[in-house]
Amino acid sequence: MELMGLLKEKQLSVYQCAKESHVPYTTLSDIVKGKTRIEKCTAETIYKLAKTLGVAMEDLLEEKL
Repeated sequence: MELMGLLKEKQLSVYQCAKESHVPYTTLSDIVKGKTRIEKCTAETIYKLAKTLGVAMEDLLEEKL
C-alpha cells in the first residue's frame, strides 16, 4: 500500500502520524516524499507505522518488494 494513500484514508497528516507513531517527522516526511525508501527503514520504524495505520507490516512493504 502506498503510505500517502493510507494517511489520507486514515485522515492523518504526516505530522499527526509521526506524533502518534513516535517515528521522527523528518523520517516519515522523507518516506512520503520518496527521499527515503520504506524498505530501507528499520523493522521498528515499519512496525510503529503499521501499528498506527492499522495495517500489517507486510502491507507497507508490499508494493516495494
